[in-house]
Amino acid sequence: MGWRPIVWFCLFISTSYVISAGVPTVIKINDDYDVTMAEEKTSHTISIVGNEFMLDGQPLHIISGSLHYFRLPSEYWRDRLRKLKAAGLNSVSTYVEWSFHEPEERQYSFKNSRDVAAFVRLAAEEGLHVLLRPGPYICAERDLGGLPYWLLGKYPNMQLRTTDKNFIREAKIWMTKLFEQLTPLLFGNGGPIILVQIENEYGSYGTDRHYMQQMRDIVLEHVGTNALLYTTDGPSSLFFRNGFVSGALTTIDFGPGYDIKTAYDDLRKFMPSGPLMNSEYYPGWLTHWGEKLQQVSTDAVVTTLRHMLDYKINVNIYVFFGGSNFEFTSGANYGSTYQPDITSYDYDAPLSEAGDPTPKYYAIRDLLKQYKFLKDNISEPVPSPKGAYGLISLTPKISLLSSEGRTLLGKGYAEMSGPLLPTFEKLRQRSGLILYETKLNETDGLLSITRPKDWIYVYVDGKLQGAINRMYKIYMLDLKSKVDSVLSLLVENQGRINFGPFLNDRKGILSDVEYNGKTLGGNWSITGYPLEVVSPMNSYHTKSDLTKGPVIYESQLVLPEGETPLDTFLDTTGWGRGYVWVNGYNLGRYWPNLGPQVTLYVPGVWLKAAPASNLIQVLELEAAPEALTMEFIDYPILNRTQT
Repeated sequence: MGWRPIVWFCLFISTSYVISAGVPTVIKINDDYDVTMAEEKTSHTISIVGNEFMLDGQPLHIISGSLHYFRLPSEYWRDRLRKLKAAGLNSVSTYVEWSFHEPEERQYSFKNSRDVAAFVRLAAEEGLHVLLRPGPYICAERDLGGLPYWLLGKYPNMQLRTTDKNFIREAKIWMTKLFEQLTPLLFGNGGPIILVQIENEYGSYGTDRHYMQQMRDIVLEHVGTNALLYTTDGPSSLFFRNGFVSGALTTIDFGPGYDIKTAYDDLRKFMPSGPLMNSEYYPGWLTHWGEKLQQVSTDAVVTTLRHMLDYKINVNIYVFFGGSNFEFTSGANYGSTYQPDITSYDYDAPLSEAGDPTPKYYAIRDLLKQYKFLKDNISEPVPSPKGAYGLISLTPKISLLSSEGRTLLGKGYAEMSGPLLPTFEKLRQRSGLILYETKLNETDGLLSITRPKDWIYVYVDGKLQGAINRMYKIYMLDLKSKVDSVLSLLVENQGRINFGPFLNDRKGILSDVEYNGKTLGGNWSITGYPLEVVSPMNSYHTKSDLTKGPVIYESQLVLPEGETPLDTFLDTTGWGRGYVWVNGYNLGRYWPNLGPQVTLYVPGVWLKAAPASNLIQVLELEAAPEALTMEFIDYPILNRTQT
């Protein structure tokens, strides 16, 4: 999934590697492209015959939905897969997020909610085929498009998504590690993975055929003839021609209301035969902070889907279930300015952020039942109960900028001299906040930072002076100071760009810091606040002034006696901007005064039943309300616009 300014494409395309047991067959895709089917006998075979997918000799019309395992707790995987199947879908599509499994160099994790192989096996148990999208770049409205941030720290000059030898080498290492988990689950090996995508939306980004060939070869080394390869781009012939790679099926993407005949007539001129597929059919859209919630009418979604079914087009609904961008995983786009994504990935999808069927879900289900994709014996799912656990009172515990806050939450880095300051990536800090401090040698003046990434709170002698930020293009700030005043610049990473030409999005302060037109090149002290883990402070009593700087607040929540914890929503109305942890789980960013998202989704499986208490921690970066309360309610608020 990628971004376009309110138009219905997000772009994906290719041309597919086709396999079948028996005598090799040649399929003519276009004048420059022949695909020779490999001759290899396996326990199962998948092939393309004419314009159809064939599984073990039987035709398959793919009706799929995107569901990303990394956007919900693993305890809910089966529930969401069953609801997807109960709508009449026969396949599930998922990205694989590199950074989710290798957040730091060579530190791999495939356990619990990161066990992608377990997710694929569950899909098989639920009778679903799997469309695998391993990237390595995925977009997906995730930080850096799913690429691990440390690439930008290890290789200062790396160009992502190119034939840069370091990028290719790291991609090979990652894919080898990933397919150690997934090769046994390919269709030819008896697993459910039938299609594997090469890269992602490359046609809307670049034209380097050699890069796409390298990506194909990296994947092909692990997939062989055990699944089909495909690419995906938008319906423009420019996009899918640029994104094409030999040996992979070319598919296109668009949303409701798009002219199907025009789209596929153009594709047929390029690819005369082979299955037609919409790899990302949009039932909704992504939302940035400060926008209205993006929504798409159910009638429009169903009407275009019906047309595609009439034309026997294979479809993947992106997304069928969105979930959440927990902790620091939200990405950002760049149009006329920097646009960070909201925490929720509800997407106006058929299944809500909490996994509940919506009117759109039932309408799609009814349509697929008419077309005989749904068996009569599959019951209709209903929304799950939610918990309205009421108000909690929060107590301020510690200021991040206090000596205690620096000790308990900060990570000191070596002092350095300017003018250019080390980025998050150079310091090997994925996200959170970094504090840069130096002394001023003039009274009053104009502070200038031309490349803030992303939001910089500016303090002089501990007093907040204002903010310099990329989002609103505020690069200068008048300061009140005296000689030897301490200038503190607290930088928040609001999410690395996930799509487009500005993908190499390093964080921190990327320009000189100037005061009254002079570069501040003296000594800087640097403190990082990774905030990967925030220790409980319920018994901690600070001596610091809690009116200065960002503050951690805490509360305890005890659920009603005898009740199983339910999903709930934390209403952040009245607060400024920050992050919330529940029992150590980071729910993500809140920003209710900007909107449109106001509530944060809290999975019930992250809560403890009574009599145990649940620790709620809030990092407020700006201003807490006079009444230090938040409320757990039983419904989401995702569409409250700024008043």
